[in-house]
Amino acid sequence: MKAKGYSTISGLEKLTPQEIKKRNVELYGSKVKKYRKRAGLSAQQLADALQITRSSIQNWECGLTRPDPEFLFRLFTILDVEPNEFFEIGGIGSVLTADEETLVKNYRTLDEISKNNLVAISETLSKQSRINTLKNSVESMSLISDYGRLAAAGTGSEWEDYPDKEKVLLLNNHAVSQADEIITVSGDSMEPQFHNGDRVLVKYCSEVRIGDIGIFFATGYGALIKQVSHDRLHSLNPEFDDVYPYEEGAKVIGRVLCKVTEDIIPTPEQVKLYNEAIEEFEIQG
Repeated sequence: MKAKGYSTISGLEKLTPQEIKKRNVELYGSKVKKYRKRAGLSAQQLADALQITRSSIQNWECGLTRPDPEFLFRLFTILDVEPNEFFEIGGIGSVLTADEETLVKNYRTLDEISKNNLVAISETLSKQSRINTLKNSVESMSLISDYGRLAAAGTGSEWEDYPDKEKVLLLNNHAVSQADEIITVSGDSMEPQFHNGDRVLVKYCSEVRIGDIGIFFATGYGALIKQVSHDRLHSLNPEFDDVYPYEEGAKVIGRVLCKVTEDIIPTPEQVKLYNEAIEEFEIQG
């Protein structure tokens, strides 16, 4: 004969008495027993604290019944366990660390005046921690100007007299801390090191050493990105001609420090924190 089924709360699933008992043990019974023992309480001591019978505790632990909601909240307090820990709910902050558990336990031993003092101290420390986090955010990033200017890795590019300026936020490193401007590569003459569309960090200077990559402005060519050779501006791609600055009258704009790569582009969360920091410090004056 088929065993009688029992509906769950949803009414969609049928469980036998044996299945219900097993589920009760998994969800409640084993947890009650585990945290009761951790708290150093016998079944009778827990029953006395809850003002119920010892058999009620035994029924919970063996899965015959489960605690009513009114007893659950009292259980959490008596057994000193967080609800998320009891039900093993994952995620950030769901389970207290050992240090956090110690803080909670110590807090519960304090008198009301000491509790108020501890709360005030924690609020002060929290505010200071936030200030430190905001300061670190500002110090870890820099705004670099991007005028939308192109340096051709090919035949040259003209620059507007008054280009629009955009500030680009980047994570600080040695190159970012030196950079004055972001310039975009246009063309293929500097492949394979620089590709069309690459953005490069440029430091303004009047001279560039042999072997360095620089940004130049040459009569008849416009803005160029080239490698400095002893008597010419060299194209890394052999399919493109070199430029002879002494004949063409090239002017040095700056030295290329590196490409703008993914590792120096802040995440949306980092950008948000940076903007919060700027707003906070502007408000404070």
